[in-house]
Amino acid sequence: MGAFVALVAGIGGVSAWCAVVLIRRGRRGATENADGLLVEQAGRLRAQQMRSEGRDFRAHPHGRPGSGPRRH
Repeated sequence: MGAFVALVAGIGGVSAWCAVVLIRRGRRGATENADGLLVEQAGRLRAQQMRSEGRDFRAHPHGRPGSGPRRH
């Protein structure tokens, strides 16, 4: 019975620690300095470009017309 109580107390402690970590992370909010904002903006643009390139590849699996080697 003592081992069960210790197990439940350990699980409760770990759960409380995880809750504290997640609450502290949630309070940080958005980036406030200019460098951080530029990094976030560049990341969003890069992700948008990657998504659009992926859609383009699926629409044209052999590449865009004229993008490959030309055969005469």
